[in-house]
Amino acid sequence: MLTPADITAFARRRYREFLSALTTGQMLFPLRVPLGSWPTDDLAALQQGRAALAGIAQNDIRSGPTIAWTEVNTRRFGTQPVPSSITFQGEDDFVVYLDKRSEVAAFRTNLDRTRAELPALLPWIARSPHRVVEKADVWPDLLFVCAWFLDHPYPNCYPREVRLPLDTKFIENQRGILRQLLDEVLPPTARKESEDFHERFGLKLDEAHVRARWLGLAPASSSVTLSDFSAPLSVLAETPLAPAGVVVVENKTTFLTLPKILPGWLALWGNGNSVTVSGSLPWLRNRTLLYWGDLDAAGLQILARLRAQWPQTRSILMDQATLYAHERWGVKSGAVAARFAGELTAEEWQVYDQIKERSIRLEQERILQSWVESTIQTLVFP
Repeated sequence: MLTPADITAFARRRYREFLSALTTGQMLFPLRVPLGSWPTDDLAALQQGRAALAGIAQNDIRSGPTIAWTEVNTRRFGTQPVPSSITFQGEDDFVVYLDKRSEVAAFRTNLDRTRAELPALLPWIARSPHRVVEKADVWPDLLFVCAWFLDHPYPNCYPREVRLPLDTKFIENQRGILRQLLDEVLPPTARKESEDFHERFGLKLDEAHVRARWLGLAPASSSVTLSDFSAPLSVLAETPLAPAGVVVVENKTTFLTLPKILPGWLALWGNGNSVTVSGSLPWLRNRTLLYWGDLDAAGLQILARLRAQWPQTRSILMDQATLYAHERWGVKSGAVAARFAGELTAEEWQVYDQIKERSIRLEQERILQSWVESTIQTLVFP
């Protein structure tokens, strides 16, 4: 038997469709409520159901659904009135019944503003009207920002430099909704295929600094001769360092303790982000490139991804001899997946299989300094 709670649930389910219809101009009313079945063998339930519906029905002083009644003959109780239709005849009945009058008024105001200022957003609003409701208070400011990006594609500035009369943190705080809106209104030529909001829409972001150190005398052709230095990745990419070779390591301690016996060689601290860091440095092309990571599945997967970017990449201190010599300091690892789609050498795959079979991982900082130094020495005197 249909109850007022059922009618309310039905109306709430159709509310988003109602907002979409306001956007597209579709006619939603009259909106009929499915009746369901009514009991004819329980007089008390029948009477209670009728009274409950009468209490919410539209009348001269109350908005709500219009309920039409019909007489049916019951086997036990004679002729009884039951609803033949329940209908929201118009917008007012529907909106007032849901107690959404002020919310719908705000939605209409923002919808009219969008039609006037940025009609390209109307299809998005028709798909996601609830987002306009959620952002009702800041919707005009969101339109300001979208219009600004249309006039200034790829602005190459920090968010606080956007010249709008808004809170300087507004763009940062509204990145989620702005990503959706800007994707809707900006042409493909005005956005990049990136998941990062700043990169996607051409905004600057404070970059993480990449730390580097020379493992001997810097080459004479290098523009930077400081023994230990750091710089934003984009700056480092444009700096002609001209190293004889490069060693990339993940761990800070091992980075700092690499022996300074390789004149012209540069060490880079990957800090768990070696693939991104190295892939952004064009001067690595045609340079000898060594990678030293943890002796575990993740370390070898990073090695394979780095090699996919720079095919000349070779591993160092990630061989079976190093693993066996230091296995007493290894720890149990979690489950290791079967071989992955990546390029490793035959020996590197053997190490991977050993790690998988023995469920072991050896962190690079566990490797003895004397072993590191003697291995690096072979690069000087093979």
